[in-house]
Amino acid sequence: MTPRRFVLCATPAQGHAVPLLAIARRLVGDGHQVVFFTTEHYRDRVTATGARFVPLAPECDAHDLMVVNPDREAKARRGLRGVKEDLRRIFLAPLPGQFSGLSEILSDFAADAIVADTMFLGAFPFALRPRSLRPAVVCIGVLPLAMTSRDTAPFGVALQPGTTALPRLRNATLNWVTEHIVLRDIQMLAQRRLAETGSPPFTGYFIDLPTRVVDAYLQATVSGFEYPRADLPASVRFVGPILAPPSAGFDPPGWWDELGAGRPVVHVTQGTLDNADLGRLLLPAIEALAGDDLLVVATTGGPDPGPWRAALPANVRLERFIPHDLLLPHVDVMVTNGGYGGVQQALAHGVPLVVAGDSEDKPEVAARVRWSGAGIDLRTGRPSAGQLGDAVRRVMARPTFAARARSLQAEISRTRPLDTISEVLLAVADPAGGGR
Repeated sequence: MTPRRFVLCATPAQGHAVPLLAIARRLVGDGHQVVFFTTEHYRDRVTATGARFVPLAPECDAHDLMVVNPDREAKARRGLRGVKEDLRRIFLAPLPGQFSGLSEILSDFAADAIVADTMFLGAFPFALRPRSLRPAVVCIGVLPLAMTSRDTAPFGVALQPGTTALPRLRNATLNWVTEHIVLRDIQMLAQRRLAETGSPPFTGYFIDLPTRVVDAYLQATVSGFEYPRADLPASVRFVGPILAPPSAGFDPPGWWDELGAGRPVVHVTQGTLDNADLGRLLLPAIEALAGDDLLVVATTGGPDPGPWRAALPANVRLERFIPHDLLLPHVDVMVTNGGYGGVQQALAHGVPLVVAGDSEDKPEVAARVRWSGAGIDLRTGRPSAGQLGDAVRRVMARPTFAARARSLQAEISRTRPLDTISEVLLAVADPAGGGR
């Protein structure tokens, strides 16, 4: 195998960066040269993979806007207004700067391929150029597949798909209205940002840019979790979830042996984003399940759990973080706000879900949980204790939810995501051997 050169580009948030860190570790281990382009906040994690770290310029590093920004979680920033603000400030505003930084990397690092997560938009102007004038460009799908299709409604409205005449008419109407009216201003902004890079124009809907122009689009889930599309581009391939490596050095809390005591276990998490206000999901779930004969294991994902521990019900254990690969084998139901990576981890362990999220891509994740039959979508980001309690008990009482989760677990177990990604990267990196 001829060693190759790769540049990996990650949006500065954990759900986007962690899968690419796993890819970097694999590529370096296989003897390839890797440059990793992302936020300064991940310098140590990148260098631990053996890749060379290059930081985003401060003016195009949206880490603090995404991760350290409580105002973003306010009610007024949710829904369409929040989506537009995120697209403008977090994803489209940095595009020219990301492109410029990536161009500088490529000026003295002759990469064979650029690998970017779904929303690192600064990588995609390269894909608009003729293949003979650029490296291969590969996208890793770390969000639900967002592309225009006759079989799906617009990404963000969280409607179930449909392939017959009436749903397709609905889809066509909503897709046109979204592109030309609802998000017209974002579409025009995307075209301006692309024009600033000097790349050839992309005249389609901006949300289709990744799937329509790259050499390979590798979606980090299985087809059983994603909506079927008769018009799926040939570039799209389902490779399975990129799971975290086995945890090492974990010091179990004193209550850890209770996981094997015979009681059902419910895990509650608000993930790593949208967790500043634990009253949105975690605390109502604790309240809902306080009187049930089960063990509730809740994690804050960031906030200090100390202030809440003194008043916890007897059947609740609260920690900041517990590795999912160690916890989920003991879990019967997971309650989550719908982070894509966390949901994939749950399904990889055959754990059915209750999902309540209304920010970022979370409504679309929840809608796919509903569609796949692996859990319940509460269709809100602030459920009541009654809604949560009823949903958890329903999932535990109806074996069909667990059966669907186990079916997806079996499908996931047949995937080899890092092997497949490595094989695809080597193929597209050589235009004569399979690249476009």
